[in-house]
Amino acid sequence: MSIFKGIKFRQIRPRKIALSFSVFILALLIAMVSAVPIIWVIFTALKDRTKVIKNPLGPPEEWVWRNFTDAWEIGHFGTYFKNSIIVAVPTVLMILSLAMMAAYAFALMRFRGRNILFVVFLIGMTVPLNVLIVPLFYELRALGLLNTYWALILPQAAKLLPFSILLLYSFLRELPREILDSALIDGCNHWSLLRHIVLPLSRPSLLTVLIFTFMWTWNNFILPTVVIQIDKVRTLPVGLNFFQGQYVTDLPLLMAGATITFLPVILVYLVFQRHFIKGITAGALTS
Repeated sequence: MSIFKGIKFRQIRPRKIALSFSVFILALLIAMVSAVPIIWVIFTALKDRTKVIKNPLGPPEEWVWRNFTDAWEIGHFGTYFKNSIIVAVPTVLMILSLAMMAAYAFALMRFRGRNILFVVFLIGMTVPLNVLIVPLFYELRALGLLNTYWALILPQAAKLLPFSILLLYSFLRELPREILDSALIDGCNHWSLLRHIVLPLSRPSLLTVLIFTFMWTWNNFILPTVVIQIDKVRTLPVGLNFFQGQYVTDLPLLMAGATITFLPVILVYLVFQRHFIKGITAGALTS
């Protein structure tokens, strides 16, 4: 027993074990409640119409993949999916570039009116899109942008920009000033500092902004419903709404369309999940 001499064993209290177990059970129940509707939608999308009536809650006995191909072709989900990509990708790229430059200026540069301008940007977070939708419709009509992709890209980028700036600003404020000051003293200008030092360090926060903006843009329903009246420019949520009105009795086909709509968001979150958690916690605690 001499090999254990001098080693201090940490005693785990029963209360701490019970608390950790309770938290685990609660998290497991929340995960199950959240996952059950998604699993049911996918199972229903893979069933035949007769099987849905006989066994609405059970797993499919035979995997009917043609529901997805029918929804893709008959329901025009191929067109809606392409439109969502065309809208989401430029919107996310625009927000990432503009928010990063604005957050860098607010967090690491000194200029007159910086605090006032920062507050003006933050005020944009307090105004809901529903309040702006009517004047936005008339403004887009005056500019000739109705029924175009720009009618979806520009307003959504403007709406999500204040939140993205705030998130990146909080992270950049926590960067080590010694590294940044040393780079500036060595002759590095602000553009080089942003590109070679700040951007690599800001990767978790940038990916968090990417996930938030992609999810919000992909799932946005109100704006496309108001500013888009032609089928060839509709995005997936609006297309699913029109598809539901036409095929409300064909539940497997409807659930296949719903799966096509929400599956990309889940995949994006799963791919960037680790960076998403890091980006959320970055800047939350001050050193």
